[in-house]
Amino acid sequence: MNRREFLAGAAAAAGLAATRKGWAQARDQAKLARVAIMSLGFNSILKNPDQPTNPARTLDVMDIGQMYADRYGVHNVEMQHTHFPSTDESWLKDFRARLAKTKSQVTNINLEFGPQNISAEDPALRQQALDRTKQWVDSAAILGCPRIMVNQGAPTQENKRVAIETLKAMGDYGKSKRVMVAMENRGGGGGRRGAAPDAAAAPPAGPPPPAAYILLVEIIKSSGTYANCDLGNFPDQDTQHAGMRAMFPLTDGNCHVKLNPARYDLPAALALTKELAYKGLYSIEAGGGGVAGADPYDNVQRIYDVLLANI
Repeated sequence: MNRREFLAGAAAAAGLAATRKGWAQARDQAKLARVAIMSLGFNSILKNPDQPTNPARTLDVMDIGQMYADRYGVHNVEMQHTHFPSTDESWLKDFRARLAKTKSQVTNINLEFGPQNISAEDPALRQQALDRTKQWVDSAAILGCPRIMVNQGAPTQENKRVAIETLKAMGDYGKSKRVMVAMENRGGGGGRRGAAPDAAAAPPAGPPPPAAYILLVEIIKSSGTYANCDLGNFPDQDTQHAGMRAMFPLTDGNCHVKLNPARYDLPAALALTKELAYKGLYSIEAGGGGVAGADPYDNVQRIYDVLLANI
């Protein structure tokens, strides 16, 4: 081989390596475009107007998009409604503009109104939930956020009808503003591990009650709204997979991802999302899937690493 042939071969090899590197980067970017991070994971360090001098609170909400982009390469921001210091239109527009500087956006807002929810016994509380949800739909529209998630309270067969009516009213208003209204499965954690059984409180003999997600799916379907499947809010892996099969056909394009190896295998759940042809966002919920007392950045990183390796 002469010098010219050697140089040509080396150039070709370098070009192939560069192409392969480009492919890898493109694949990574495609994955990152499907990752969101919940502000909930940084609740302990977000600056709070009620605690202006707390040294532990180092992250300004206005900087959250920049931090996600710089540290994780993520541009999808999922917010808790309590993390907004203001809902004035001017502030919301400023926040949207600040996110846009890093090509970021709010992709979901989680609403937690306590006793004001769709299944509350008191009709006044249900109306308050509806009124407040409409206000947040308006805020989401200003932010360019395509979805919100509401708290279902404690649905039962007895309150199912009023829950559907209230949720439908929320969903209909959301559709008028091009904002999807969704609910997630909750209450899948069961009791505390290792607790001694209480014979006096033992349930009567008979078939076990249906999984909570079954009633939730019925309410979502009947109201014409959407599901935000939380992969971590199931009591065990079998229920998780059954629940995912029921909920993902109703998805709003967002799901919550946690680590809980004692109850389920996250890579297996992520594999099932592919089988179900899910094309939406995977939103990291480190508040429910991190290590207690650990650095919130590290808690997000643990889920992030598993997620990117399996989507």
